[in-house]
Amino acid sequence: MQPYSFQICRTTLALSTELPLVTGESMELFAHDGAAGLRVICRAVPEVPEAAGEPRFQNAERLIYQSGTSVTRCRRVHAEAGVYARLDYDLTRPEEAALTVREADWRWATDYLRLWSILCLPQLLLPFRTLIFHASYIGWNDKGILFTAPSGTGKSTQAELWRRCRGAEVLNGDKAGVRLDGVPTAHGVPFSGTSGICHNVSLPLSAVVVLSQAPENTIRRLPPSQAVAALCPNVFADSAVGEEWTTALNLLLDLAASVPVYALACTPDERAVETLERAMGRDT
Repeated sequence: MQPYSFQICRTTLALSTELPLVTGESMELFAHDGAAGLRVICRAVPEVPEAAGEPRFQNAERLIYQSGTSVTRCRRVHAEAGVYARLDYDLTRPEEAALTVREADWRWATDYLRLWSILCLPQLLLPFRTLIFHASYIGWNDKGILFTAPSGTGKSTQAELWRRCRGAEVLNGDKAGVRLDGVPTAHGVPFSGTSGICHNVSLPLSAVVVLSQAPENTIRRLPPSQAVAALCPNVFADSAVGEEWTTALNLLLDLAASVPVYALACTPDERAVETLERAMGRDT
């Protein structure tokens, strides 16, 4: 077995693999030697065995099964294709998991651009009080700000405006972690969609901003219940496994109770920066 070790959102992830991984720069930025909080044994097999348990979710690319506290998450290319990767874990033992990959697909499936997807990393990090968001993550004045919204809404545009107009650093163009263990902190993660912007930087989280497009800029701080509803579509969690969904919702409530969550209807120019800056100033 070949060992790999990474630290992601302050959790050390140790992988033991039968075949080498195809690593890349974004993956190597998170390489870390230390005591593992989460261990995953990764095996290559001729064919991935069928999963047991009750079906919880199915679409063209993903299948989820549960039997008691045991969860199986499978991946396939399309509905008629066989499963090429399967992750098994037990909700009562969050420190360990097992990944099985079809040998013929190993090199493609475990490439650093796809590995985190087949590892179902957002689900594995939930017990460590960590959420993964679809968000642009910037650092400004030694604090982190997340811009979250569906693709095409303007996350990257707002992050770039803050870089250009306020000297902020764009730390991840598409994904970010939030750990709710003591002071809420924002974290870079080793995947960034198509943005190509990926840094291993952790900062105290000062705000989460839910974006929408508008001809004029308006902003309001969301109360916790509204904040959770606004954030749910942009967090990498699903309701297929009820225990995990409950954990995610509780973490979102904790986030909304401790960090300002804003709804910003905005224009794609510096006026949006000024609107958010004023609101954060009032709430400091």
